[in-house]
Amino acid sequence: MMRRDSTEIAQRLRAAAALLLLLPVATSLAAAGPTAHLTYATGSMLFLGLTSKKPSELGIARGYIGAVADIGATEPVNGFLFCVPASVKLEQLGDVVRDWLDRHPESRNYAGKGVVGAALADAYPCARK
Repeated sequence: MMRRDSTEIAQRLRAAAALLLLLPVATSLAAAGPTAHLTYATGSMLFLGLTSKKPSELGIARGYIGAVADIGATEPVNGFLFCVPASVKLEQLGDVVRDWLDRHPESRNYAGKGVVGAALADAYPCARK
């Protein structure tokens, strides 16, 4: 029972962190009016968060990655399929994405969820049947 409770808490924290990451976007959209276009977190934003010395920025980036990983557990993310083992910790997912962005700086301008999908698919490919 304790394991399930801590897993549920971790999932809720990831979702909250992802929402916090998107809060500035929602605020700017509200201020910009009906003609504004929604912008998502980019690979650059994630890389800055993942390399930050500030725990809050690191936590927000990891939370975003965790949320995308949760989505990818049930459906492709931007066309990327990945199978992250249950034993992998959120910190490890952050390391995977940070290292992938370090090796692929040309991809930092892409949408965050696509970057996360590509990095996780590279590190955790699904077994072929």
